[in-house]
Amino acid sequence: MATRHTYASSDDLRDYLAGTSYSSGWTADGNAIRRILEAASVRIDQYVGGGTFGPVTETHYFDIGAGSLINSPQYYITLGTNQISTSEALASVIPLDGWLASPTTVTAYDDTDRGSSATLTEGYNADFFLMPYNVSPKTIFKLNEDTSNTLDAGQQTLSILGEWGFSSDTLSVTTADAVGSTTTTSVSVTSATNLGPAQTILVDAEQMYITAISGNTLTLERGVNGTTAATHSGGAAVSRYDYPALVVQACLDVSKLTFRNRDLGISTTIGSGEQSVTAAEGEIRSVLMTLDDYRTTATSNGVIF
Repeated sequence: MATRHTYASSDDLRDYLAGTSYSSGWTADGNAIRRILEAASVRIDQYVGGGTFGPVTETHYFDIGAGSLINSPQYYITLGTNQISTSEALASVIPLDGWLASPTTVTAYDDTDRGSSATLTEGYNADFFLMPYNVSPKTIFKLNEDTSNTLDAGQQTLSILGEWGFSSDTLSVTTADAVGSTTTTSVSVTSATNLGPAQTILVDAEQMYITAISGNTLTLERGVNGTTAATHSGGAAVSRYDYPALVVQACLDVSKLTFRNRDLGISTTIGSGEQSVTAAEGEIRSVLMTLDDYRTTATSNGVIF
């Protein structure tokens, strides 16, 4: 599955570097610009650790420790200055292994028979809640204390299918001509003014990744981020994914530094031994640290002990 969320477009980067001493080098090779932006976005995702800042449709599985969680909670939570067990709080809580923008299907499986399962529903008179309340993304699954469903101990006895990522925010920017094939990589739009290479767009339920633009014709990767390539009627809305301003700025800065360091051959080393880093890497880390508020404490593998 191709994961394609790049947090700034090629045009954004060219505009950002306009007037700098090394801006001319960016205009020569559009593919190189896009690859540097893609690499910068991966660096951001790896540093923050919560997934991507745009949605990816996929299923995450979770192992459950000994005993059904509602009857045998496995760890403690902090309430104010007091540490209390989840049984005292009447809460069965699972930290998710990434940001969840929107769930589609939540399934609880029997620990001995994978063919036996129950679909769980979200809400006060249902099976579970997603937390934190009132804000997105969600990072915690909480079993409703009043549900009749339990989570059996075992491997992958809970699954969550949905849009995983920080946000699914989009901005409608144009409309598309009819797309009669699921394999074509060339799609025409009414106006490409507000679109650029290295952007992810949404048409109906399909995400597409722009690799190049000529006039009002987009060259695309189809069905990215866990979506499925489909046909589309003429006039379908084309929406562009938008990302937090700090993330966009970090992507631009990391990309700028990457190009500058390649262009100038900067390799000065700071420190020594295992603690040493190049000056260039130190600058990039300083940029990434502006995103510390987004860093997640989600578990790395979804296992509850």
